[in-house]
Amino acid sequence: MKTLVIHPKDSTTDFLCQIYEGRGWTVITEPKTPKSQLKEAIKEHDRIVMLGHGCGEGLLTKVPFRVMVGSDLVYLLREKTCVGIWCNADEFFNRYELKGFYTGMIISEMDEALMYSIHQATPAEVNESNTLFTNAITNSIMSESMLTEAKAAYYSDTNPIILFNQDNLYERIN
Repeated sequence: MKTLVIHPKDSTTDFLCQIYEGRGWTVITEPKTPKSQLKEAIKEHDRIVMLGHGCGEGLLTKVPFRVMVGSDLVYLLREKTCVGIWCNADEFFNRYELKGFYTGMIISEMDEALMYSIHQATPAEVNESNTLFTNAITNSIMSESMLTEAKAAYYSDTNPIILFNQDNLYERIN
């Protein structure tokens, strides 16, 4: 399966690089990548992995701030197997009925933990969550049952960040 990764440069999501490093996949990290280039790259690949920050409108870039993957590319994404790992990717995937693995709100920073009233969380627990999450995705991304494998590997009965995030992992097969 020919895979394209779209992961706009952002130091706060660098931990996700492990998912695609050394796999020989096509990787786009430049936030200013023209839409025409994104369209051509999506057309040439079977699976599209989108990583970083986002919202219900799509995958975002920080500088310049814009929607990098949004509704204007949905007609191409519908024909692909997609992986969407960004906050509230579920809104985007559900709105456009995209197939693949995707996340809802995922806490990856202390500010987000506080925003979602997980006041007992520590920076060490956020780091542990990010590491376990990335390892789980790295090891399950090639699987036919990515959600099942990722949830089995990304588990804790004590880390409040993992407990929160576990409820925000989804997959649509059809």
